[in-house]
Amino acid sequence: MSELLIQGATVVTADRMERADVLVRDGRIAAVGTGHGAARILDATGHWVMPGGIDTHTHLAHPIDRLGITTADDFYTGTLAGACGGVTTIVDFSLQRRGESLFEARDRRLAEIEPDAVIDYGFHAIVTDVRSDVLAEIPVMIEDGFPSFKVYMTYGDKIVDDGGLLRMLEATAAHGGLVYAHCENDCAVNHLIARHLESGRTGPAYHAPSRPPAVEAEATHRAIMLAGLAGAPLCIAHVTSGGAARHVADARERGEPIVSETCPQYLVLDDSVYDPDAGFEVAKFVCSPPMRASQHRDALWRALAAGSIQQVSSDHAPFRYHDQKTAGRDNFTRIPNGLPGIETRLPLVFAGGVKTGRLSPERFVELTATNPARIFGLHPRKGTLDVGADADLIVVDPDAEVEIDAARLHSAVDYSPYQGMKVAGFPTWTISRGEVIVERGEPAAGRGRGRLAPRGVIDPGMLP
Repeated sequence: MSELLIQGATVVTADRMERADVLVRDGRIAAVGTGHGAARILDATGHWVMPGGIDTHTHLAHPIDRLGITTADDFYTGTLAGACGGVTTIVDFSLQRRGESLFEARDRRLAEIEPDAVIDYGFHAIVTDVRSDVLAEIPVMIEDGFPSFKVYMTYGDKIVDDGGLLRMLEATAAHGGLVYAHCENDCAVNHLIARHLESGRTGPAYHAPSRPPAVEAEATHRAIMLAGLAGAPLCIAHVTSGGAARHVADARERGEPIVSETCPQYLVLDDSVYDPDAGFEVAKFVCSPPMRASQHRDALWRALAAGSIQQVSSDHAPFRYHDQKTAGRDNFTRIPNGLPGIETRLPLVFAGGVKTGRLSPERFVELTATNPARIFGLHPRKGTLDVGADADLIVVDPDAEVEIDAARLHSAVDYSPYQGMKVAGFPTWTISRGEVIVERGEPAAGRGRGRLAPRGVIDPGMLP
């Protein structure tokens, strides 16, 4: 029997904040209170103990077939970076290629993850080919613990049209699954891209105006309407704009089972990063959807506080600047879309939310751990400090300030979009199923120790 006692801390969960010790036994939470002993004791005086972060939007070892490249982090470097940033569980993606079955994509992805992952994991199935035999696989995928399905409303090699989306919504709703939608109007995006390129506007600064807020808001509204027709729950990925956030809020006010996420880049950066005078360095900030004007950023913080956005994920899609982003030097559509962020997600939200008073500590936990677990079928095993839950914990000194420096991060990327920002919330200790895997900021975990996290069916009535 293994035991660990975290002593002298303030416990913070989604519904309380109190002085208490946490006793861990055999990888589970055994007790929260005082008067316990254990073979190993962590003196956490002056620290907060919170559920480990759950990042439900990462792209590790993710191929971009049209560019012939793969994201820079594999499942070892990516999950190690996540652990150092307080993440104890990820939900990544398996990519179904055209003509392939969901089962084939699932099995290939499991084989890629299992030898490398440092922390626990699951994945959403990216569905690109909505055929009758694929729809027949959905109830089996859900029963096997893969209840969420990513659908892209743009990108030529992944796009699912409205008819396919509607069929996916109906099939998932019938069996306890959830569609997770990337919402951009593909027709408008392609039209605007062509207009820029034809006019000689080929640099990275023109990526953002090719995907303005209206294309996101329109597609978000359309996806919500189709979900309503299907009577299906729906999760909207990476909300970036006030318009998209309003559509989500309106649907929730109507009582529809719609949930959404945003990401740190949309909360701490704005469209000033796309300054044409900055030259090709702007490529470091090319992601889809792009960063928005500051009024959209402010609207997202308000939506987080009000509850109309339920979670913050990283959308960690890491590409090196010098030999991957630069592939698009003469054409911004050749720049791989994505930013690194798995290691900095929690500190950025902690600094920008908790330390500024925008978010309570409890709301921070809700957004980064408890709600992601509820939305994607991991709760109550993950995202909570309740007795019996997995002992996935972070121990944080709320007053310890760190300056973000790419050279000190653990991702296999050669830059950080947050370089030089001062944050708080990096963990002193990260604990996964009772094992200390980060000790005073240094990784202490073995490759492949992560496990597939069981996920259950998704009950629309239990969505946050």
